[in-house]
Amino acid sequence: MRVLLIHNYYQQRGGEDVIFEQEVDLLRENGIAVETLIFTNDQFDGTMLGNAQSAMQSFFNWQSAKRLDLVIRQFRPDVVHIHNLFYTASAAVIWAAKKRGIPVVMTLHNYRLVCVNGLLMREGEIPCEQCLTRLVALPGVRHACFRDSSVQSAHLSAITLLHKLTGIWQRVDRFLVVTDFARQKMLSSSLTLRPDQLSVKPNFVADAGYVNPIDREDFFLYVGRLTFEKGIGVLLDAARMADFSIDIIGDGPLVSEVIQSAEHTPTIRYRGQQPRQIVLEALKRCRALIVPSLWYEGLPTVILEAFATGTPVICSDQQNLNEIVKDNYSGLLFRAGDSRDLCRVIRDFIQHVPNQQRLAQNAYREFQTRYTRTISLRATLTIYEEVIANRQLFNLVEQPT
Repeated sequence: MRVLLIHNYYQQRGGEDVIFEQEVDLLRENGIAVETLIFTNDQFDGTMLGNAQSAMQSFFNWQSAKRLDLVIRQFRPDVVHIHNLFYTASAAVIWAAKKRGIPVVMTLHNYRLVCVNGLLMREGEIPCEQCLTRLVALPGVRHACFRDSSVQSAHLSAITLLHKLTGIWQRVDRFLVVTDFARQKMLSSSLTLRPDQLSVKPNFVADAGYVNPIDREDFFLYVGRLTFEKGIGVLLDAARMADFSIDIIGDGPLVSEVIQSAEHTPTIRYRGQQPRQIVLEALKRCRALIVPSLWYEGLPTVILEAFATGTPVICSDQQNLNEIVKDNYSGLLFRAGDSRDLCRVIRDFIQHVPNQQRLAQNAYREFQTRYTRTISLRATLTIYEEVIANRQLFNLVEQPT
């Protein structure tokens, strides 16, 4: 099997880039012939002319289509897998691949095709689904949901509108999403996708090694951005009300509030931004990971890493998260936004020591059955084989008799 992976890097590195690189490495390590086609948004250089030209190309970039066509002729892939096409690659890469009769798989790392900021939330409304079923994402433009800019929000909304009208998304053989919740949202959206176009394929993490609860220290852990939608305020309120120790790792707009709380509450310890290895060590030592998010989230890597260390997760019962963390199995759920309920759940967790052992074992079992490298590879290859077989069948039917 020969696989061509396409990715458009944003100007600031993010989680999508890491996932793309991990999947490339995983395929290559397992003997799959892989070629990559990389795009960047460096041409958005800040000048009025440069930004204007790039903005026009982001609708349909003929140069991107030509680059892909050349790679297809040289590499002759069996399948093209797109991780991100915003903005330089553009939907032209889908058109170019389909013109050559190559099946196309596309990972949806977020909700960008139906939400201007890609997160199904905005300031003042978390979560937010106002644009989910709209052909034109006018609320996103009105609220300047993308980078607080009505102009940039209108530009992005116009891109997705154009491709809804041209039917380019219907030409993608398979979209990959990380949870069934995301699948259902995309099926109910204005994209009008077919059920057979959407498959659930979670991300993966490395096995970090199970750590028994009896070998852990007496503190809880938060890892993530220090923002309102992440529920950091809910966590701080709970920590001030209840007697439990919490280590907070991360950075963000609410860092001063976290530092101030740590100065006045000895059980709150702010550790700053830390590298991944330090985070893993903290996961192995803590009693449980706390995820107090108010928004839907995607598939947080830190939850998967918690499972990979046998760390239970105490999590808000927000939709999507309650699919990832099963209540009283791999963790415990509390009412989203309710700091008092979070206190109650933490007290119950501390008081029932035997339950900690069961939750830890189940968390690690969840990792072993859903989020390993082997399982991810098998799922990816199965999807590739399905779209290739479907394309071959289609070509056979289309042949003249």
